Amino acid sequence: MKRHRIVLVGGGSNAWTPNLVKDMLLTDGLGDSDFVLFDINRKASDLNAAFLEKLNGQLQTGARFISTDDRRKALKGADYVIITISTGGLRAMAHDLAIPEQYGIHHTVGDTAGPGGWARLVRNFGAFVSLAHDIRRLAPEAVVLNYTNPMTTLTTVLARILPGPVVGLCHGLFENLEFLKNLYALEREEDLSIRYAGINHFFWITEARAKGRDLLADLRRRVRTASLTRLGRESPSTALRALSPSKGHPDPMGFTSRHELATEWFRMTGFLPYVADRHTCEFSSSYITDRKVMSKYRLVRTTIRERQEAMDRRGRRLREMLRGPIGKGYFTRSRETAADIIAAHRQGRPFIDVGNLPNLGQVANLPRGSVVETAVRVDGNGFAPIAFGELPACVAGLVEPFCRSFDLNVEACFRGDRPMALQALRLDPVCARLTWPQVQELGGRLLAAHRDYLPDKWR
Repeated sequence: MKRHRIVLVGGGSNAWTPNLVKDMLLTDGLGDSDFVLFDINRKASDLNAAFLEKLNGQLQTGARFISTDDRRKALKGADYVIITISTGGLRAMAHDLAIPEQYGIHHTVGDTAGPGGWARLVRNFGAFVSLAHDIRRLAPEAVVLNYTNPMTTLTTVLARILPGPVVGLCHGLFENLEFLKNLYALEREEDLSIRYAGINHFFWITEARAKGRDLLADLRRRVRTASLTRLGRESPSTALRALSPSKGHPDPMGFTSRHELATEWFRMTGFLPYVADRHTCEFSSSYITDRKVMSKYRLVRTTIRERQEAMDRRGRRLREMLRGPIGKGYFTRSRETAADIIAAHRQGRPFIDVGNLPNLGQVANLPRGSVVETAVRVDGNGFAPIAFGELPACVAGLVEPFCRSFDLNVEACFRGDRPMALQALRLDPVCARLTWPQVQELGGRLLAAHRDYLPDKWR
């Protein structure tokens, strides 16, 4: 059987690469693949490759590893491409947080909506277009899995260029599933039956059942007098009881969120949003433009320093495992599903997962063509979104403005139209409190800060 070539663009990432490749080494049918770790930081990809070589020496799967900083060499003949990059790195991201703060917008994450997400698309756009054209030329049939934020807009960019299957992946839904599983003391995630739709970091669960019980109906009754955080502390699950309001609920990357905002939006709509408040708060100007409000809802910002420290800790840990024993966690699968998706596609068997794809009608009342997050069927043919129907009007009204703003910004990038990009920024609800001159100034300053990454027309 032909050895498959799996390329990780951003193969030096110590947050993604060791975890994703480890999952594939532990998945039947993928262990005999060639894993190509491409990164402009060759030292970082070399470290990951050395660690994975050692891990595979114990797993004995037959995998081979290549570390390279030659993108064309890496992509040639690729069967699967996984993207986990951030153009400009943390130094560039610092501008996405610091400049909006001077206009009263205090991003907690800054990677999806608002001026931070807007700028992150603009500085990643050129790199993604160049990457997509290389994939189209060197590996036209490759399946592309994108993990890079802003997920919605960058997946849109890839889908507009590439002829092969493209999907955006995120672990947000898994956090909600884990929360519900623990809250109701379910033994397995498979005991849950849910329906969900929206956009990345702003999806909504509209139905949830377990063992014949309507969980949302139960939550609507209980949340009238208690927050989701308090319910968690009263849950039979020791996993949730152990989480105090001060500690919060950790996501797969180790950052924490409280559930004060999720509680408020659940009470308002009757439907469960993404429970990671640190992400969902960035879809409204109400929660990140007033320090007192942020304190009330316990919205904590993830600083650049904290991100750098986390990256440094992961690097040290990899070097420690190269010298000594490998942690037990590397011998079990994570909750990420890239390995399942690739295995399902390679083996031609169906697998259903959450994914980000252009809206062909799977969410009937969101704009056609906008990348939306729903259940997706994977098989040998690629990705097929599963029809959701219409989002409840109270939810669709919150989500649709971001579809319009995101799509306009993508179009502006393709056209090289700076005024259109500023119009897209003005449409973003996070900028609702700013005047048009303020938006122009804010956008202009962000573009100037990212000048080295912009299309020539915008410089």
